[in-house]
Amino acid sequence: MDIIQAIEKRISCRAFTEKSLDQGQFDALVQEIERINAESGLHFQLYGPRADGTAINMSAKMFANNPPCYAALVARKDPLEEEKLGYYGERLVLLAEMLGLSTCWVASTYDQATTRVELGDGEALHDVVPIGFAPEKIPLKQRTIRASIRGRSKKLEDLYRGPVPLAGAPEWVQACVDAVWKGPSAINEQPVVFVQDDVDGPVRAELVRVKTGMEYTDLGIAKYHFEVAAHECGVPGSWQWGAGAAFQ
Repeated sequence: MDIIQAIEKRISCRAFTEKSLDQGQFDALVQEIERINAESGLHFQLYGPRADGTAINMSAKMFANNPPCYAALVARKDPLEEEKLGYYGERLVLLAEMLGLSTCWVASTYDQATTRVELGDGEALHDVVPIGFAPEKIPLKQRTIRASIRGRSKKLEDLYRGPVPLAGAPEWVQACVDAVWKGPSAINEQPVVFVQDDVDGPVRAELVRVKTGMEYTDLGIAKYHFEVAAHECGVPGSWQWGAGAAFQ
């Protein structure tokens, strides 16, 4: 599976089998976290199963069962740090998908008493990412939760603002916005809009609102999906950090 296939296949998984990650999968995630922390200054961590085979207790209202592994996404409480957490956290999520694993971004629906995490000065645990194997048949509970959340998703065209409708934008921009639309977002509100002042001009990533602060993490996730798709379309470049910043 390549990374574009991972974007297509990824869903927010809320049910896991009892199967544990094999050592190769676990080591690959550890190595990626080490690269991410060295590159970004973030403090991601990975935790495996406890004695009962699960790693953390998830909310019974939102999850069918508990995962065998999870990543703790740790950063300082700062908009740019939270944006980086989204960008690099999604890089980790898509790697897990390419390794044959399933994940979910979780900000609060887990039992904090069962959470293992190391925090430095000024750091906070912003999200956990449960990691494991999805069952072959998605349980009714997960299908119901997913349907209720996805029902609030925006339309693809809502994520772009330019001198022409999205259908008239450059094909590579259309592909990038589509990749963003398929990505995760806090309660699927997708608060990021991509702006072009003219069809040949740079693309900027703007937040339409900030209500909870989780929008900065969504901004990072969206930028990562956009960048991945741009590279797949043969358009090299990278994002500047911050809301309103351009893809260079």
